[in-house]
Amino acid sequence: MSVFSPELVTLNLVASDKADAISQMAKLVVAAGRGTDAAQITADVLARDEIGTPQVDGVAIPHARSAGVTQSSVVVARTSGVVFDPEEDPADVLFMILVPPGEGDEHIDILSSLARRLMDPEFTAALRSLPSANELFELLVNGQK
Repeated sequence: MSVFSPELVTLNLVASDKADAISQMAKLVVAAGRGTDAAQITADVLARDEIGTPQVDGVAIPHARSAGVTQSSVVVARTSGVVFDPEEDPADVLFMILVPPGEGDEHIDILSSLARRLMDPEFTAALRSLPSANELFELLVNGQK
């Protein structure tokens, strides 16, 4: 099963700050049946965020291992801008990578795969412009727009 799912894509996330964004994204994981505890997921991602969240050209990638997750998942959100690092511009696209404990380095594999794809300007333009969650899901899974 893919780490991506249309249920884990939100195109209009409105968040007051990074903690709010992470909390809302954690709730999507639980609602999609891929996690059991949104509060635990939020706490784990925020704790991991203390050592930094990767961010490239307006795309932030918070990530963590969490006991609140039952299946490796990537939540994708478009926002009007969320500050993850005060030294960077607000992120308008978020990828939250979550893996259950004991999954080894799976989150690193997902992170490096995403980082490679983010180097493609067509891919990042599509992230910001595709009109539906299903189309964004197809882009992530199949590379099709």
